Amino acid sequence: MVSNHIEVCSLSPHIGAVIRGVDLTQTLDEQSICEIRKALLDNLVIFFEDQAISPDQHLAFAQRFGDIEEPHPVFGQHDRDARLSIIESRGRVGDDDHEWHSDVTYQSKPTMGSILHSRIIPPSGGDTLFSSMYAAYDALTAPMKAFLSDLTATHSFELGWGKTVRRQEGGDERMHKLNAVFPPMSHPVVRTHPETGRKSLFVNQYYTTHINELSERESSAVLKMLFEHITTPEFQVRHRWKQNDLAFWDNRATLHYAARDYGLEHRLMHRVTLVGDKPV
Repeated sequence: MVSNHIEVCSLSPHIGAVIRGVDLTQTLDEQSICEIRKALLDNLVIFFEDQAISPDQHLAFAQRFGDIEEPHPVFGQHDRDARLSIIESRGRVGDDDHEWHSDVTYQSKPTMGSILHSRIIPPSGGDTLFSSMYAAYDALTAPMKAFLSDLTATHSFELGWGKTVRRQEGGDERMHKLNAVFPPMSHPVVRTHPETGRKSLFVNQYYTTHINELSERESSAVLKMLFEHITTPEFQVRHRWKQNDLAFWDNRATLHYAARDYGLEHRLMHRVTLVGDKPV
């Protein structure tokens, strides 16, 4: 076990910090893991620079923070371990469909956190933006908070992945099977974080179809307002990737967006996600 002097360098008032003094190729002691977890809870997304870790080391680091999720139903899978997703772009069809989102909110227990490692980075572009859903909730007026407090919203696998899957050979049949595995799922519009107790908004453009308690017109209007609100620049931090950067974000209180501005350049990332809890 290796003990590290960990330095947490905040990047903005609401979200984001760089963690220094950590070598993720080594097995960290429990004190270091506790400090990293605290930094994650305090800052929502944390970045580790120059971490030339192997897939096995990536998985081992993730396991220190919880159980690793089963393989992603759409992303490519590493031959070393299918739970390590390969996110690769080089003129891939469907990249223009990307939206701000929180990972797998179509599941009953959406991801607790995601750990993304950069392997190949375009010469320019390909940044990832993160937005704090704590800050988004806190900025609402008291009447709007009260209005949203008891509402629930439906999240759909097909909304997020339908076009991508159907473009593939045999896509319609595969989509039918995936819809059976991942039926529409309802979650509160405002969730309470299970560790910090803070409230955050929990809707996103990629998976949220409608607010259950409202009419179609009312739901559309409220979601339009919320989708604009949650991407306010003041709630955000933007990460410009370098090779071997690692980002770890709290999926329960953030949204993220991968900028698709690098054309046919090659971008290759490895991602591991952690099992979450049912939003309340």
